[in-house]
Amino acid sequence: MSSFKDDIAYALIQLIKEHRRQADEALKQLGLHAAQEFVLFLLWEEDGLSQSQLAARLKLELPTVTKSVQRMERIGLVRRQVDEQDTRISRVYLTETGRELYEPAMQVWKNLDARICLGMTELEQALFRRLLQQSLANLS
Repeated sequence: MSSFKDDIAYALIQLIKEHRRQADEALKQLGLHAAQEFVLFLLWEEDGLSQSQLAARLKLELPTVTKSVQRMERIGLVRRQVDEQDTRISRVYLTETGRELYEPAMQVWKNLDARICLGMTELEQALFRRLLQQSLANLS
């Protein structure tokens, strides 16, 4: 009889928890809290997203994103501005301080990727990536 610890789901959860722990530790040194880097990454790709767009892309509830954006605004990483066409919409823009965190935050993620793939060939890394994407598609 096999243990639940042999299950793929258990191993995946343990990997996610350890990844999040190490990411949090490294990002804290940059002054970022958990998951704030995701807001920054989206704004680096497309500055001026609404809070609703951020929530949808992050697959989070709007109040969760709103609270995070408010915290980020207080520490000077983003600024909110009312949309010119629709005053009900609040758009979020990176400040210069937020922009300057792109490289260091991205480096945290690259370092974690490298550690996850330590000992894997390029082919194994590509297969691992594809299997993760397929697994996500299966559950979606």
